[in-house]
Amino acid sequence: MNYILSWQDSAHNTGGVKAKKDAEFFLNEEGFISIKIPVGKMQKLLYIIFKLPFILMKIKSGVIVVQFPTGTWTVLELITRCIKKLSGAKLVYIIHDIETLRYWSESDNNRKKEIELRLLKRADGIISLNAKMTEWLRSKGVKAPIENMRIWDYNNPQSARKMEEYNRTIGLAGNLDKVQFLKKIPSDINIYIYGPNKESNYPDNVKYVGNFSPDLLPLKIKESFGLVWDGDEISTCSGPLGNYLKYNNPHKLSMYLSSGIPVVIWSKAATAEFVKNARVGILLDDLNNLNTKLNKISEDEYKIMCSNAVNLSKKMRKGYFLKTALQNLIKQL
Repeated sequence: MNYILSWQDSAHNTGGVKAKKDAEFFLNEEGFISIKIPVGKMQKLLYIIFKLPFILMKIKSGVIVVQFPTGTWTVLELITRCIKKLSGAKLVYIIHDIETLRYWSESDNNRKKEIELRLLKRADGIISLNAKMTEWLRSKGVKAPIENMRIWDYNNPQSARKMEEYNRTIGLAGNLDKVQFLKKIPSDINIYIYGPNKESNYPDNVKYVGNFSPDLLPLKIKESFGLVWDGDEISTCSGPLGNYLKYNNPHKLSMYLSSGIPVVIWSKAATAEFVKNARVGILLDDLNNLNTKLNKISEDEYKIMCSNAVNLSKKMRKGYFLKTALQNLIKQL
């Protein structure tokens, strides 16, 4: 038997929570049994200390999947130590984020970096987001077998969007307090934004639509393209969050594509090559050039992108990329 640790989060309208729930859903389809950690700080701690060890002692073989990161570093340290010491199963991580790359790359949190790397090295196998992240893991001495997911799957309850008229509009979904570049967006781009923490001083061509759950959001986005961009600038993706796109698989990318919506993505993003090869969007160095790029795309070219996105969405809705990576990884354990 194989298992997945199910960490119950109290948050709801976030891509991170949606990604973890979807991963568990798709693994349950593959026969993985969920080990459910309860909601609540004290309930979690009591469960991990007093109940989880007895569950693990009964597991003599197979795989236990932990979604990385889970909880605090102290909690994850305790959980993974118990898995390695008490069970006979292999410890496999599905990586969602690496904080060293996301927040600490330009800081001196050496102690936290050491803890994170030690935890990563504890795994018997790893599902990495993409080849760029895997390259970084190898450079840090992670020796366990690694398989690349390439892109997040997305359990999308809404139907893939039917072909829309190409109107050169842009949609952006996400946590809006992280996207400071919106204040500098060129006036010739019409952009519609979705998500929490909106600000009050956007330019006139930036229109706020609303904040919707990850399951409802695909039904609301009507624009020609979904935007994948981060940081403070429009000339490039800057700062820690912009740089993180070089390693990360943005969950908004999967939301767009699983809905049949082509994308505009930073050309240096780790997932840019995937978008290019799948012919589901535009790669861009600088948002100042976006309107020129949009005007060069014909109606027929746009239809091809939409068709490709719909075809790709069929795989993503079935968990194809995670399931394939995990099947390939287990063969190596």
